[in-house]
Amino acid sequence: MTGVGRLAARLVFAVLLVIVTWLTLTPSPEQTESSIAIARWIASVFLGAPALSDKVAHFLAYAALGASAQWAQLTPPTMRYAAPAILLALYGVVLEFGQGAMGVRSPEIADAAANAAGAICGVAFAAVAQAIAGRFTA
Repeated sequence: MTGVGRLAARLVFAVLLVIVTWLTLTPSPEQTESSIAIARWIASVFLGAPALSDKVAHFLAYAALGASAQWAQLTPPTMRYAAPAILLALYGVVLEFGQGAMGVRSPEIADAAANAAGAICGVAFAAVAQAIAGRFTA
């Protein structure tokens, strides 16, 4: 990846991190109800449970963070897969407890688990995509 591409990927990661943090720590998730329509659809179609749309939204948000962290190459090559997934999973847990500490909303272990799973899957997806792309650009 070129220097400009890496900078763009890091900018995308930073923007996503700010958005996810803001949405996690704002008091009223109902204000974002229309924006999680895709999560509701995925929960309905693939899980058969529209009530799980919140968990799907958490998973998707952290999958995007994980993928963008992997593409941005934010870690040394020796830790390029584990570090982003672990750090983002821990960040998701910290934000969940931050909700409770700030009195914004109630923290949920299931949300933290969805955050961690999304981060791991996002990093894995990006790593596989990079490996496939590397075969065509080399």
